[in-house]
Amino acid sequence: MTNPMTNPMTNPVRAALLLVLGALLSGCIDLPKSGPVVDADLAGEHDSDRASSIDALPPQPGDSRLEIVYGFLEAMMAWPISTNVAKEYLTDDAADEWSPDATVIYTTLGRSREDGSTVSIRMRDAAAFDESGAWRDTLPTKRSMLRFRLTIEDGEFRILDPLDALVVRSSWFQERYRQASLFYFDPTAEVLVPEPVFVPVGETFATTVVTALLARPPARIRDVVRTFVPERLSVGLSVQIIDGVAILDLHGDTPRMSPAESELMLAQLAATLRQDPSIVALRVSIDGEELDAPGISPQYAVTSADAFDPADTGSTGVLYGLRRGRLVVGGSGELQPVNGPLGYDAYQLATFAVAPGAMRVAGVTSDRRQVLVGPLRAGEDGKDMRSLVSDGTEFARPTWDASGRLWLLDRRPGGARLLVADEGGVREVEVAGVTGTDARRILISRDGTRLVALVGDGGGDQLVAARIVLGRNGAVERAVGSTVIWSVRNAAAIDVAWTGVAEVAVLTPALPGELFEVETVAADGATVGVDTLSSMVPGRVLGLAGEPYADTPIYAITRDALIDVRTGERLPSGTRAREIDFAG
Repeated sequence: MTNPMTNPMTNPVRAALLLVLGALLSGCIDLPKSGPVVDADLAGEHDSDRASSIDALPPQPGDSRLEIVYGFLEAMMAWPISTNVAKEYLTDDAADEWSPDATVIYTTLGRSREDGSTVSIRMRDAAAFDESGAWRDTLPTKRSMLRFRLTIEDGEFRILDPLDALVVRSSWFQERYRQASLFYFDPTAEVLVPEPVFVPVGETFATTVVTALLARPPARIRDVVRTFVPERLSVGLSVQIIDGVAILDLHGDTPRMSPAESELMLAQLAATLRQDPSIVALRVSIDGEELDAPGISPQYAVTSADAFDPADTGSTGVLYGLRRGRLVVGGSGELQPVNGPLGYDAYQLATFAVAPGAMRVAGVTSDRRQVLVGPLRAGEDGKDMRSLVSDGTEFARPTWDASGRLWLLDRRPGGARLLVADEGGVREVEVAGVTGTDARRILISRDGTRLVALVGDGGGDQLVAARIVLGRNGAVERAVGSTVIWSVRNAAAIDVAWTGVAEVAVLTPALPGELFEVETVAADGATVGVDTLSSMVPGRVLGLAGEPYADTPIYAITRDALIDVRTGERLPSGTRAREIDFAG
């Protein structure tokens, strides 16, 4: 057998390849113990064909420590995904125990360093994904070092302790993964909550997302969402799609489900699978027994999940604004006074927010110290506006979720406070990174589980995102998981707006008074593998109007026009209305 200490130049082609690789890539890492598994065009052969196949090369007799480490890193990028060859670089025991559920990406690797039997390589621009495939965070320098301990097994160098993760280049990942959503319920079991994850493109989409949904919500969001998919289920070999119907033959030792639970499980599966446009319905069986619910045939249409969609409020695309103290409603250029108290009387509001579903409205008085709430139209929820809060300092624009919870931001000299109003009354909620800061604007997602705040930090602005924990009765309990998802230095953002179920747009001045930038940001902070928009809008832009529908325009608002950010089309507003926005 070849001596494992043989110089790598005894295999000149392989040595040259690895030296080039080391130069191009040239590195202990701490990350979740598991990671990946969106939208309508990510399934199917088209995307799969764009990513070229990659055959992993096995280790060769006489490979040095460096050749084994670099060979292992390259073998993890086999496509279609397979870890069989990568395991050949490990000891037998390590191969049996290795569970690369997590994913770590990097742009390049630094120069390798050998210290006895350990090879260290630093990753540059590293980021990690959790066990569901969700974006976790970019990794700081101190957590971006890969360390491999090697030993001799059967006369060859092999790796003893590989990281339980697929460690791959960002360019490889971006070509082969796209963002989709797994759908859970909020704690009330009334509305679906999308959780963005990254999945491999191609024909395995349905099997991948169903497998991820069966794996239960990751620990970080178990207080935020609720699932009705029983534990210990598996999908079998694959999800078959026959004439537009996804066939899910599930297996596992699970308790018998009630019809109501079955319907909620079907809604989760349907909402998740409908991201593949070829799927129009699904049939689900557990250990051979068809799953059905009251009034639902064994074939469940994916559109049935619309009943639990918090974004489907019936008011899509309707604009609202303030004109001479009255609330107006309509489309671009056709805004008329609403048929309600704010349309009849001039309340001289500073700002407002219409609830999704267009039933109620909240208005901030001109002195910004008081918040009024009342019916949007006559004959609904009483006749008059009533004072909800009257002891504010400087209330910013309110924001509603689809379940009727109203969030308020009060800007005080000592720092912002956040209030929420629901059936339990009005109370303060502490949100790390927002409470006590120079926060200027907040948004709550339609499902009520995500809050985004625009916060000034002295040298610029940043967007802080947090998750909201609700009780089974729908009351807000606390905020968790605050993180910065976007920042800009030496500039102040003007406005933010929802543009997708987990995406916001932020407006910043590029040339104040003349040119403005609209940039979309993933609400989970992901910076790789997501389709973002960055557009320049000419003119004096005052704010944004957006809502979480892909088909609804993102409008940049000027004094006399609405500018479609995606197309550049300029639509005369036909009115001197201000504070124009969609419901939410």
